[in-house]
Amino acid sequence: MHLLKDFQDKAVNALLAYTFEALAETPEQVPILLEAPTGSGKTVMMADYLYRLVDELPLQPGLNPNTAFIWIAPNTLHIQSLKSLQKLYADTAKLRSIDLSELSTNPVLNPRDLLFVNWSSVDGMKKIWRKENETNTNLETLIENTKAQDTQLILVIDEAHLSAFTGPQAIAVRNLIKAKVEVMVTATPNSRPQKTVSISRKKVVDEGMIKKSVRLNIGLDPAKQNSDNVHIHLLRMALEKKNELAAIYDAELGAGVVNPLLLIQLPSDSVTLSDEDKNIRETLEGLLSMEYGITTNNGRLAVWLSGEQNRAGLEDMNGFQDVLIFKQAIAQGWDCPRAAVLVSYRNVQSPNFGIQTVGRILRMPHQKHYQNDMLNYGYVYTNIESNRIKFEPSDADFFNYQIANRQADKDWVYDKLQTATIVNDRATAGVLTSVFERKFFNVMEENYNIKELPDFKEVSQEEFKTLKQSNLQAMREKFWEFEIDEHQIKIPTDINLDPYEVNAIMLNNDQMKAFSITDAQFGTMFDRFCYDNITRLNRSKSWKKLRETLNHFAEYYLGYNEFEIRKIYLFPQNKEYLVQHIAKALENFEAWQVKQGNDSRRVVNNDWEVPSTRYFNELYRREKIENHALEPFFEYEKASSPEIALKEFLEKKAAFIDWWYKNGDQGKEHFAVPYNDKKGVKRLFYVDFIIKFKSGKIGLFDTKTKRSDAEAANKHNALLDCLDAENKANTKRELVVRQLWC
Repeated sequence: MHLLKDFQDKAVNALLAYTFEALAETPEQVPILLEAPTGSGKTVMMADYLYRLVDELPLQPGLNPNTAFIWIAPNTLHIQSLKSLQKLYADTAKLRSIDLSELSTNPVLNPRDLLFVNWSSVDGMKKIWRKENETNTNLETLIENTKAQDTQLILVIDEAHLSAFTGPQAIAVRNLIKAKVEVMVTATPNSRPQKTVSISRKKVVDEGMIKKSVRLNIGLDPAKQNSDNVHIHLLRMALEKKNELAAIYDAELGAGVVNPLLLIQLPSDSVTLSDEDKNIRETLEGLLSMEYGITTNNGRLAVWLSGEQNRAGLEDMNGFQDVLIFKQAIAQGWDCPRAAVLVSYRNVQSPNFGIQTVGRILRMPHQKHYQNDMLNYGYVYTNIESNRIKFEPSDADFFNYQIANRQADKDWVYDKLQTATIVNDRATAGVLTSVFERKFFNVMEENYNIKELPDFKEVSQEEFKTLKQSNLQAMREKFWEFEIDEHQIKIPTDINLDPYEVNAIMLNNDQMKAFSITDAQFGTMFDRFCYDNITRLNRSKSWKKLRETLNHFAEYYLGYNEFEIRKIYLFPQNKEYLVQHIAKALENFEAWQVKQGNDSRRVVNNDWEVPSTRYFNELYRREKIENHALEPFFEYEKASSPEIALKEFLEKKAAFIDWWYKNGDQGKEHFAVPYNDKKGVKRLFYVDFIIKFKSGKIGLFDTKTKRSDAEAANKHNALLDCLDAENKANTKRELVVRQLWC
């Protein structure tokens, strides 16, 4: 077997201890989690765990030694894992690694069998391994036969964070298998059961197995852009970095030992190529061929796309390929330690990264750090057009983020409350109609006191110009900018991030540089903006109506055509206002739908408690507050005066409070109360503060300024209903609610 690192050995020991505990317990399906960063050797650890488990299980008094294993993985990752374990177990007969094709009629798993299964082959009743058939070769028969001979099952779920393993179909399959123990393996768990083994990223870095962190857009400089568009400039800089790393590898290890690989990720989220993907790919392949001599014909360009792959030898340290173009395929499980640079053409205005993709460039080729420190970092080049990078939990170790956790050293009790979500039972999502255009025009007229321009044929040129300038001036007075000369986007450059600092480096204006973009790119940005701002409706069928509405507003009220208005709408200051106005118009459109009898939404209640972890962007400022439920406390930089006043009051009254929590204002992870607004539309509102008093009472406090909320009365009544329901459901505690007016 493979010789483990110290941290790996300790993790395996902990997994074994938890497994023996679970096998001794009465319940089945006991969850055990192995949480380990990408590149930490999860497969090697699991191989050692299973090997030692079958060795040591017979020595455990009172436990059934007859155990078989099912290893489920997404996509084709089960094949990769099967081959890896067959190789690791080549010199031993203790475990028999097999796949479904090796099972015969009326199948059964014998003790020490390890069956690898592709999730998609068993995740539905219509799948071949779930159907009843004459030969009884299906999952139900396999499980029944195996348990009939007193062989217990342990289920391994690889990449367990995926939603496919937590939905209704997954639960049905897991209940069918009804394994004694379920071992979940992932770098990014959605939740952590009581039996959890966690390996910190720092331990893996300290062992030299993965790189120290990510460096973002190093060397990206508008002065070097010349006439290139942003896509080309990103690729040039990435190739420059790839060649620089290659020279350093040659100097430190010898010529040709490691050929660093450049990965290019196309933008759209779909499996198939979108028009945007095709355009970008064509542009990039043209540059690679004409200027760098990198093509698929000469083998230096690899492609990993749906229905198109040429990647033989890609994982070799000195593989001939210099560049790989991909979409989603390498997000899970792919092991290529020579991957060093990632160019990620994100969907414009979609600044999210996933650890599963970024993790591909963080493995160390020789499982150690090198003398030249440049080789000990991963490099990402991306067209993020914002300093407000959204970091999902999976990204926290690699990028700029702020994180707060429950205070672990306190013996506080976090009571469960009933939070609300709104579910739409309509068979299909609603679609934006022409009615929305008038709703949006009304919102803009009310906010800026502007009027629709007359047909320029009906008035003189001078009168038309005067009326147009009147509308523009009305919007300028409320901080809109119209004198925007250049087609530019701002991209963060030269960002070096320390993954161990909770207070990550916040991106400021000095770290954002302006790069020129083309009219076509602005068109793509504007389309994405329209798509992203459709909420609670069918986006794919509604975003074009929003685009049409915004273009018509520009023409009818401001005298701009659709090409001129894009850069005005997308100017950051203007965009912030526009998003608010679109949201208000969508609310009004929803209210109109309700009147037409098209509302199919209902309220669903679920248990809620203070989240164990919460992530904040750079718009939040850190403070040290002893009795806030999460530590550290982060306050929104534009927090209202009543919110700040109540926070300061709670600090002064700490002697009477166990903990308090500043709630979020949107999203399922935050506490919400349902109410009907003045137009009868079902909505949610999020109380500002949740307070646990030392008396045992729980307080829900919502702060207001006078006339700040036209729905205050409806929200207050909803709070009283919430109070009544909670106190009836739980007589052992008392819930109190308050709206505080300042």
